[in-house]
This record gives sequence, structure tokens and C-alpha cells, in this order.
Amino acid sequence: MEEEPLTHLLLEASNEAACLLDPSGLVLALNSRGQQLIGYKESELIGRPFPGRPKIAMAGAKDGPLSWLMAPARQWIDVRIKRKDEKEIDASCEVYRLGAKGLAGLLLKLKAEETSTAALEDMKIKLDAIFGGMADGLVVIDEFGKILFFSAGAEKLFGYRAEEVMGTNVKLLMPSPYKEEHDSYLAAYRDTGIRKIIGIGRDVSGRRRDGAIFPMYLSIGEIWLEGRRYFVGVTHDLTKTKRAESRLWMLTAAIEQSPVAVMISDRNGLIEYVNDYFTKLTGYSEAEVIGQNPRILHSPHTPRDQHLRLWRTIESGAEWRGEIQDRRKDGALYWAYEIIAPLRDEDGQVRHYLAIQQDVTEQRRDKEALAESEERFRKVAEMVGEWLWEQDAEGRYTYSSDAVREILGLEPSDLLGKSYLSILQPEGDGSRLAGKLPTPKPFRRIVNCYLRGDGRRVFTESSGAPIFDENGRLAKWRGVDRDITERKEYEDALRVRNRAMEAVHVGIVICDARARGNPNIYVNPALAQMTGYSQEELLRGGMHILQGPGTDPAAVAKIRHALQTGEGCEVTLQNYRKNGEAFWNELLISPVPDETGTITHYIGIQTDVTEKRRAEESRRDLEIAKQIQLSLLPDKPLRLPHAEIAGVCLPATHVGGDYFDYFENGGNLDFVVADVSGHSVGAALIMTEVRSMVRAQSRPASTGRPAHMLRELNELLYDDLDRSELFITMFFCRYESATGRLKYANAGHNPGLLLRAGQQDCMELDSEGLVLGAERVVDFEERSLFLSQGDKLLFYTDGVVEAQDASGAFFGLERLCRRFAANREFAPEVIVRKLLREVRDFCAPAMMGDDAALVVLEVS
Repeated sequence: MEEEPLTHLLLEASNEAACLLDPSGLVLALNSRGQQLIGYKESELIGRPFPGRPKIAMAGAKDGPLSWLMAPARQWIDVRIKRKDEKEIDASCEVYRLGAKGLAGLLLKLKAEETSTAALEDMKIKLDAIFGGMADGLVVIDEFGKILFFSAGAEKLFGYRAEEVMGTNVKLLMPSPYKEEHDSYLAAYRDTGIRKIIGIGRDVSGRRRDGAIFPMYLSIGEIWLEGRRYFVGVTHDLTKTKRAESRLWMLTAAIEQSPVAVMISDRNGLIEYVNDYFTKLTGYSEAEVIGQNPRILHSPHTPRDQHLRLWRTIESGAEWRGEIQDRRKDGALYWAYEIIAPLRDEDGQVRHYLAIQQDVTEQRRDKEALAESEERFRKVAEMVGEWLWEQDAEGRYTYSSDAVREILGLEPSDLLGKSYLSILQPEGDGSRLAGKLPTPKPFRRIVNCYLRGDGRRVFTESSGAPIFDENGRLAKWRGVDRDITERKEYEDALRVRNRAMEAVHVGIVICDARARGNPNIYVNPALAQMTGYSQEELLRGGMHILQGPGTDPAAVAKIRHALQTGEGCEVTLQNYRKNGEAFWNELLISPVPDETGTITHYIGIQTDVTEKRRAEESRRDLEIAKQIQLSLLPDKPLRLPHAEIAGVCLPATHVGGDYFDYFENGGNLDFVVADVSGHSVGAALIMTEVRSMVRAQSRPASTGRPAHMLRELNELLYDDLDRSELFITMFFCRYESATGRLKYANAGHNPGLLLRAGQQDCMELDSEGLVLGAERVVDFEERSLFLSQGDKLLFYTDGVVEAQDASGAFFGLERLCRRFAANREFAPEVIVRKLLREVRDFCAPAMMGDDAALVVLEVS
């Protein structure tokens, strides 16, 4: 038989449409079902690409014949086919590779989408009929995760309607990290066939429509339908189960870790369970009591009828409460507050008894001791001069000793039935604490204030304790008050003086004038903070520990003489802190005599005046520097035959770094505006040095060019600027009166402003150049232009344009240009002063934050 008829015979034997492709993806043969499906005759496709492509995305795959070589083998995939009549249809395809790695070609088995769709719809109908009424959810997906069926139970469980999720990826129902891993898991299973959770069930988490995460049990099965694989997931909500498990664990832990003994017995009283605290309290192990009767704990001192009453109570279904004495394994007796309650089943029948014991042995001992002390209290009440009292739980007096007559001027009978609040005054602690204690507890030495019958205030120191009944409820209060009126008045006065000395910011020291060496007996915290020594160190070491090499011996001698003669003195001397730092101490010593005039103490007031002295010295230095600086600036306008120039400088502080200068130089006019960084004396000194160098370097006029001037000036000043960490911006100009030419160069300064005659807008003058002091060798660009009669030039420092008003807005270059133009009709001297006044008014009420300099040149 020929090869071709055999191929067709095999293809025709298939129940589905079939197509045979060669290794390059071109059609070799097509059976009759395939021709019906795609509308082409076999002869029309031989040697041509198959008119379809897989719909799934494949890494590295391209459209065309080779796309079939990359398609997954032996599994149904979705494909899109373009029929001969130009219609596109969806179908399913299963690819078989012939030979090793498909080297012999490919076999495509095809079926129309409606065939598999009908089978799937039939399955959905059957699944809905079976699972539609179940509470558990049922979800069917294809092997790519797309949801194909969503039961009514799944709708209730996840909160989505079926139509909302149909066709979406099932990871919509998953929280992180499951949703990020799901697609890769399906892909791995399709490629390898290795299962992880398919065929088994496990606890996972689901995600509802509102975003809530909940626990659920998920089991997944795999089914094949019409040659296609589907996954069926059954979900069961575990929320209630997990909540019940958590509650059961919590209750179990509460009982096991409870600080009271817990015992459970059956209806006959045989012990079935005890917790850890029970074994700790009784000394019996769990194994020793399980199956035993609780009578093994009975004390021989407990009356028999008490146990009989207990059993009658719980057998009747009621709860028993009370204190009972039991015996530990070692024979020691203990008291317990016990609760026994019946445990009933769902039918209300008593099945077990629950007994809870709390050890109250110590409380019983305390109550017995309190009863003994109560009798002693009553015996001594009449023997002491202090006021003894008792109050009921609401604070009403039930007993008062006779001492109340002397302390408050009241009869004991006058207090009975009255509340303690009715006689308290607001000055005492008791009035402020009344009603604020969360639980009754003893109190000691609370200061109370009362008003005597004669109108005088009386202060007492009160101590008391609560008394509880056998049920632990507050029964009464018992206490004592002691008259401390005189002591309180003295302590208050002393406390005021002490607070005053503790609060002041100057150092205070008190020494004993009667003891040898006048030892210190008190130093306040401010002195310790000032010197760095602790108060103990100053008391132990004396004030001489503050002396050092810079301490003036004459000042020390003056202090010694004052202490020897009993006189006061005032000195300022250099002392030293504990860390060795020197400071200036202003010391005032005053003697303190007693009633007889004998000097008993000296008090010294010590003030750190270091900053004050430093500020005074600094102000003197700054004032001198200011006078030097201002004396070096031109003090009046310079008028030449064809030009007039004027300037003004206003330091932000005493001294500043802004500088300007102008002078006639061989018939030319040289002028400069500069800004030295900073506002210190150093900046003023550098400015003075700059002025001298500028004047020296600008002569003779024949060789002085602005760019050359700045280069030479930078090299001369570099070392000084580098050491002082300063820099200078500078604008240097030379105006040649004979020609009207202006030459200029700029070292990082603000550009100049040129206002031509008859024009309203300013033109900026600028050239390239670094600030002085940035690098040792710098080349500067020099530019020039011609000026005409009526032209005006304005040069300024950044303190002008960067001045700010109260809102933080800047004066700015645009505003400066407008104001310059508005004042153009005035002489240069008037213009600079008007502009400076406008800047200062702009900043008002605040002062200007930086130095400001202005220079105006007018060509005439």
C-alpha cells in the first residue's frame, strides 16, 4: 500500500478532525472532518501553514507555522482558526509530536468549541443539581485557573455572585501568598504532572468579596471531559470550628493556669480532674486523687454536719459557697473559700460537680490578729493623749476618744454619727484624697486640717486602716490623729525658704561661722549645676576646690578677711568647674547673726557672669571694629566732571562683611562693591585688608584692568581667606571719563543694574568669575560698554534683594529695579538712601537679617 493512501486511511479513522504537519509546520494531509471544520479542501492547504494558531501565550513563540512546534503536547488547548470564508472560530486542539522531539512531524486533533462547551455545560447542570443545595462551596476551573462553575454554596461562602467570578482567575478567592503562587503551581503541574495538593485536603485561607480572610478546608480533584482537564475544588468554612477550637484552648489554659484550685467529680463524688494549682495547694499529685473521694482532704476539726449541709445543697442542684478548713497531704491545715456547683448536660441533668478553692489561710490569720489588736486598742485608747477613732464603712464616726476635746475642742458624743468630711477643711491632704482611693487600704501620716470650736485651724497627722468582715467587705475604719499644728507652721515656713533657695538660678552656699574652717552646711542645686560638682562634693570639699591657677590671690584674701572679721564682701574672681573649665564668679558674702547679734553663719550668693563679661568685652571689640570699618568707607559722594557716585553701607550687626569703595585714578573712576562672608570681627578685618589691596593694586591706572585686578587680588588674599574659612564676592569697575567706556569684571557677586537714559527697564551687567578665595589661581572675564549722559548704574549686595518681610517674602531683584527706576531723577546720594530706607521699611518691624550696601553712579 502506498504511503499517502495509508496516511489518509489513518486520518479518516479518527472521530475528530485531524491534520498532519511536517517538521516545519506545513500541512501534509487533512481528513474530511478537518475539511468540514475549516472549509478548505486538502489540496488547497498542502504545503501551506495551517490556518490557525494556539490562543495560549508561550515564551519565545511567534505567529506562523512554528507556533505549533512550541505548543504543549498531549493536552487540549484553545486555538483560533480562520476558515476559508474568512470567519474565525474557536476550537480545541490536542498536539502529538511524531518521532523524537517532533522531527517526524506533528499530528493535530481538532474539535469545534461548541462540542466541548456542550459537554461542560452538561457537567455544570449536573453539578448544580447535586451540589446546589449544599452549604459547602463547589468551584470548577480549567487547567489555567479560569472559573467555569461557582455553586450557590460558594456564593454564600465567598460573597460573590456566580456571574461576577465566571471566567476570572480563581486566585481572586485567595489571599496572599496563595494568589501569587497559584498560576505558577498550575503551570508546573501542566508541565511536570507532579501533584502537591490535588487529591488531598488541607486547611487554607480564603478571601471574601469584602476582603475578609477566613479559614477553610479545601479538597481538590481532577476530572477529564471531552479530552480536557478540569479541577474541582470543594470548600468548607472553618470559621466556627476554629473559633470553637480557640475558645476550648483558652478555657483549658484558663483552668490549668488558674491561681485557684479546681476539682471536678462525678455525681458520686469521685474525683475525675484536678488542675495544677490543686496539686500545689493540697500536696497531692493528680494520680493520687483521681478516683478518690474528696473526704481525703477533710480536717478533723470541721464539724460533720457542715459536710452534710454541703452535700444536701449540691444534691438539690443548688450552689454552695463558704469557708472550710481542709488538710494537706502532709497534715498541715489550711482555710479555703470554696464554691461547689453542679454541672448539667444539655437535658439539664447533673453529671458532674465543679469545686473551686481559694486559699484564705493568711486572711484568716490576719482577721484573728486584728480581733486581738482591737481589744488592745480599746484598752490603750483612754491612756494616750492622741485622738483615737473608729468610722463605719461610709466614714461616719462610731467611736472617739476623749483626746478630741483637747485637739478639736469637741465632745466625743458630738462626733458620733457625723461624717469625717463634715469637719475636714480643704487645706489638708485628707480632703483632697477623699473618695479618690480605688480600694480601701491602710494610710499613714496623712495631714488633715480641722476647724476648732473657737475658730482656729488645727492640723493633725492621721493614720488608719480598713477593717473587713468575714466576707471580705469593708466593715469600718480605725485610726489615730496626732496634733501637729505647731510643727506644721514651722515646717511650712521652712519649706517656703527651702523651695526659694532650691528654685533660684544663682548659687547659694551656707557655712557655719562657729566651726573651725567655716565648713559648708548647705549648697543649692543651682551651685552644683554651675560648678559641675555634686552637692555632696561641695559640702565635703568646701569652696576652695573651685580655685585654680587663674584665681586672683587678692580676691581670695578679701574673702578670707571678710570671714575672719565678720564682715560682708563682694568680689568677682575666676573659678574652675569640675571639668577644668574656667568661669567668672560674682560672689556676695553676707554674715547671719542670731538673736544676740552673734554671727552664726555666712551665706554666699554666687553668680556665673562669664557670658556677661564675655559679652561686654565682645561689645567693646565690636564697637571698635565698627568705628574702624565705617571710617574706611567713603563718607561723601565723589563728583567728577562727567560722573557722580555715592554709596551707603548698613551692617546687620555691629560689624559686617559688606564693603564698597570709589576713588579717582588718573582721570578715571575706579569703584568696587564686595561682600565678605560672615558678620564677625574677622570679616571686618578681611574687608579692611581688601580695601588696602584694592587701592594699592589699582595704581597705576594705565596697567590696572578689572579682570587683572581680580586675578592679582585673589592670589594675594587666598591664604588669608583659606585659613579664616571665608570667601569674598566682588564687582570691580573702571569708568574712563574721557571715552565714556565702562570696564568691569565680576567675582561671583550680584550683577550690576544699568538704567539707560529715557528707558524704564534695567539691564543686568555680569561676567564670568569665581568668588575670591575658592581657588588660588582664577581667570576672570572682563567686559565693557559705553555709557551716555543720563545713564545710571546701581551696584548692591545680596542683603538688599534677600531682605524679607514678616510673611517671609523677599524684597527681590524685580522690586529693586522698579524702585531704582522710580527714583532715577534724584542724585546718586539721594537714590542710595531712599533705596536703603525702602528696604528697611519692607522688613519692618523686624531688623534686616544681613548687611546691605548700595552704590549708584550717574553719568553727566
